[in-house]
Amino acid sequence: MAPLGVPVDAPLVLVPTARTWNLPWTALHAGVVALAPSAASWLRTARAPAPDGRVVLVAGPDLPGAAAEVTALARLHPGSEVLTPPTSTVGAVLAALGRARLAHLACHGRLRADNPTFSSFLLSAGELTLHELDGQRTAPHRVVLSACDSGTGTAYDGDELIGFVGALFARGSAGLLASCVQVADAAVVPLVCAVHEELVAGATTAEALHAARAAVDTSSPAAFAAGLAFTAYGAA
Repeated sequence: MAPLGVPVDAPLVLVPTARTWNLPWTALHAGVVALAPSAASWLRTARAPAPDGRVVLVAGPDLPGAAAEVTALARLHPGSEVLTPPTSTVGAVLAALGRARLAHLACHGRLRADNPTFSSFLLSAGELTLHELDGQRTAPHRVVLSACDSGTGTAYDGDELIGFVGALFARGSAGLLASCVQVADAAVVPLVCAVHEELVAGATTAEALHAARAAVDTSSPAAFAAGLAFTAYGAA
């Protein structure tokens, strides 16, 4: 950060180009880091009031750590709506997202670089595609995507970026957490639990990620990698 004259622990807001969006920005700076698709979208998220709504916790199939993850998170969010296989179907999850203020999805992510609108999250008996999310009228105020490649966007000419983060921002989300790489599901559980503890205490998504990374035992290579895998987006 020396060329910019920015203190090493200063909070940063970054608006990367489409072709640098997928870099692990939070791993490159010691302070709090948040990304946004544009300065205008950042301003919107900074001004967005936190709405009423439920906490929705979703686990997808064929992911052993997902059920343990949402079970642990349910203890942090009493009264939350929990969807696990076989009830975590595409229809049930879409309906739940429509009434959520905070949503957490723990599932397999499938990136389609050839046709990014059909990138998807694997749910019970089907896949929730980016196209289907983009068709929603609203999105939760805050979303944690505990899924591989969930923060990855595909760049097109004109610096256009297509991905889950942009789709959720366009539908009203103001704070997101997502991964731009593949991570081991069991290694993620301590990190996301620490993130949610910070969210419950009133931290923003970026602040929660920064604090959680400091709290997780990084002596485990898998836990260390999980801490570097996630990026925060938006001001909420």
